Amino acid sequence: MIIVLMGAPGAGKGTQADMLTDQVGYRKISTGDALRKHVKLGTPVGKQAADIMARGELVPDNVLLDVLREEIGSNPKEVVVLDGYPRNLTQAETLRQVVEGVHPVRGCVHLDVDRSAIVERLSGRRVCSSCGTSFHVSANPPKKDGVCDKCGASLYQRPDDDAKSISVRLDVYDRSTEPVLDYYRQRGLYCKVNGAGVTDEIFRELRDAISTCLN
Repeated sequence: MIIVLMGAPGAGKGTQADMLTDQVGYRKISTGDALRKHVKLGTPVGKQAADIMARGELVPDNVLLDVLREEIGSNPKEVVVLDGYPRNLTQAETLRQVVEGVHPVRGCVHLDVDRSAIVERLSGRRVCSSCGTSFHVSANPPKKDGVCDKCGASLYQRPDDDAKSISVRLDVYDRSTEPVLDYYRQRGLYCKVNGAGVTDEIFRELRDAISTCLN
């Protein structure tokens, strides 16, 4: 069973999906994480994706779908949380066709966060160059400036987290991804969770919303 976790860049999808994995036992699939792995390894698809993400654009549908096909297993009873996919109507319909009869989409949960709050979150984000742990310069700073608490590697700001790229990404989201929410609304699969506030409180509301979708 698949739960689609939606929200603008910086809405907190990754954090909440990780908590669902750690505390509830759901399996998270993030095409973004997989793509960043390829970028770090310097594979052909990674180099292609790096150029696209640096411009604040979305990677092509065919690249994301190839990653998704490899990640989705064949156990229909397993709850899979898709973090940030689908991102447009074509992907939503293709996803339905790929998982139909095996991993049906049971719900689309939307983490709703103000644009101004998202800009503040993303511009202050710093990521570990080795283990990928995220920090924030004000909300969740590392113990030592520029150094990861977990592994000691250096932190960096993603190219797509500067102010200009953030604006581009949010504009792309408004044009391409918002219609996906309507796609799931029309099918009775949509619900909204307030993504602003205390992380644990957001998690409890999100967990309850997903439980409702699955029952």
